[in-house]
Formats: sequence, C-alpha cells, structure tokens
Amino acid sequence: MKYRECKIQIPKKIYDEFEEFVLQLPIEGYYEILFDPENPKSHKEGIISDNTRLSVYLKEDDLHTELKIFVFLKIHSLDDFFLESKIIETKDYEESYKEFYTPFEIGRYFIIPTWEKSKNANTPSSSIPLFLNPGMAFGTGHHETTKLMLNRMSSLNFTEKSILDIGTGSGILSIGAALLGAKFVTALDIDPNSIRAAEYNWNENAIPPNVRFELYEGGFDHKMAQEKKYDFLLTNITYSVISNNIDFISSIQTDHFLFSGVITEKRDLAIELFSKNLGGKLLYEDKLNDWVIIEWSK
Repeated sequence: MKYRECKIQIPKKIYDEFEEFVLQLPIEGYYEILFDPENPKSHKEGIISDNTRLSVYLKEDDLHTELKIFVFLKIHSLDDFFLESKIIETKDYEESYKEFYTPFEIGRYFIIPTWEKSKNANTPSSSIPLFLNPGMAFGTGHHETTKLMLNRMSSLNFTEKSILDIGTGSGILSIGAALLGAKFVTALDIDPNSIRAAEYNWNENAIPPNVRFELYEGGFDHKMAQEKKYDFLLTNITYSVISNNIDFISSIQTDHFLFSGVITEKRDLAIELFSKNLGGKLLYEDKLNDWVIIEWSK
C-alpha cells in the first residue's frame, strides 16, 4: 500500500491549532518527528527548537487534503513553515520511526518497542515494561504531553480503579493504567487508526486477564463516556478540543481528571475553564518545555 507523506515544519506556537485542524481531515495518520536524518537540526537550534516537525500521511492520490493543509499553514504562519510531500510504501513509513524508536524510561515505566521485545531483559528491576508500536497513532511516549502523563500516573494509585481514556491514540495511557492495577479501562478515539493501534498494543502487553478493556471509536460525547462512572478521566488532547467539549466533559461521571496536551500559554485559560465548568480545585500541575499537565478534582 502507498501513502502520500507530507513532511511539515511549523512554529511551536501554532502546533495546538494545527493539530486540532489536521485531526478533522481524512488523514491516515501522523506523528511528530523527533529526529530527521534527511533534515538534521542546525547547531544554532539547540536542544529545544522553536519549531515542530511532523509527518502527516494521506491516501496516495489525496491532493485535495494536502492543499487544505497548505492553505491553513499559509494563513496561520505566512511563510514561516515548510511543507513537502512524496509517495511512499507502507514499509518506508514503518522503518522511518523504527530506526530511532528505542527503549526508554518514563516514571515507573520502561517503554519497549514491540519489535525489540527481546530487550525486556534490560528492563530496570524497579520499572514496569510497557510494549508499544505506535503505528500511525499519536502516543510514542516521547512527546512532552505523554511524558507528563506517565510521570504523574506513576505517582497515583490505580489499583482496582476504573479508567476513561479519551483520545487514546496508541493506547499508551490505558495500558499504563492497567499495568498499575486498574480493573476496568474504557478507551475512546475518533481516529480508526488509533483504535487498531490501541487494540494491537493492549494485546502485546502482559495485562492481567481479569482487567476489563473496552475500546470504541468516538469522543467525549460517546455513550460509554457519558453513561458510566469512572474513578479517573485521562485525556491528552489540546486545550482547544477540551474547551470545545467542556459541556460533555463536565457531564462525565468522575471526580478526578488528568488533562495534558495544554500548552503553557493556555494554562490560565484552562484553570479558569475548569473552575467555571467543573468546580472543585487544582490538585497538581507540572510543566515540560512548552506543555503543562493539570490534575483536577471536583
């Protein structure tokens, strides 16, 4: 199978808005480029760049969606962006991230690519192995928002808890909660690629057989989000998506929320939004580069 790969570089300040836009398009998948051997960082950029690099995957002949992306970037970023596309085979996509996706530690977890399961023996004795193949879904564990989530989850008690994970992506947060003792996990995502990736990754991990896992295509308004009671809501989604769905979020039957995906400049707006619509109080927050995690209790 062939795809149209769009390599994009945008200013970090419009990443939030761009992600919301691109997820509404008929894309096949996307991921953030952590290292691009064809376009390495300039020595002037330093470790933390002001730009974000992404690969967005479309159907081979989908020039219409590529044009929409170009127009969006032209309007929101003028000439301060880069976009090029080429046709690739499925195997080219798979190898493009496998080459640089190696085992690493976050909080109590040791993230191991599924194709390197043999390296499980190298897992630190104090860590929990979590096997992952992100495929075309968001959630490699490398992004700051996922790191913030997994670090905080490592400090919380999930034993016998029920979890709602909205915007599950690769399923990394759902799996992480189950590995910490959750008894019931419901995962939702609007992207069918994420549903496939999350199901695959769940089956690759040593989840106790008594843990109940349900996976659905949908968002905050899905009946499984609205009709059941949960101990935790986990959502690694941008502020704009959260604010647009705050009415649905406020009606979810839980008292404990973990929000990531919020850029630091939207932090105060998020706190105001939660205070007004959820009530309750801020329990915890942390920051990594330009991103913040907010733990909230009703």
